[in-house]
Amino acid sequence: MASLSQAEWEHLQADLNGLKALIFVGILVGIGSMVLHFSDGSSLLVQCPFEVYDGGTSNKGHGESPGTAVILFGFLNEHVLDVSVDVVGRITLEFSAGRGIRIIPDDSGFESYVLRTSKGVSPVY
Repeated sequence: MASLSQAEWEHLQADLNGLKALIFVGILVGIGSMVLHFSDGSSLLVQCPFEVYDGGTSNKGHGESPGTAVILFGFLNEHVLDVSVDVVGRITLEFSAGRGIRIIPDDSGFESYVLRTSKGVSPVY
């Protein structure tokens, strides 16, 4: 995976910080992508691999595989406690101690995910 520039990382982290304390309210499942919706209208369109972890267990899914959306349902109506992004654009949404969702960009050459907040739109390739 290619690394984000320092400016890209700072911009993405600032936008992601707006998701803290929001409620994860819905999932739109389509062919080719999933859209995670939050209580303020922000969204995260996912077209790449993701991982759901809960303590010592984890399950993997993909934004382009509609059937894997079910592993996200356990987070619906929960508050996002923390959000982080690393230098390769991997996002971690934490919901409670040891429970969260990790969005893992791939090197497909297409958008891996797109974050949309009141601050704007941030695609990550």
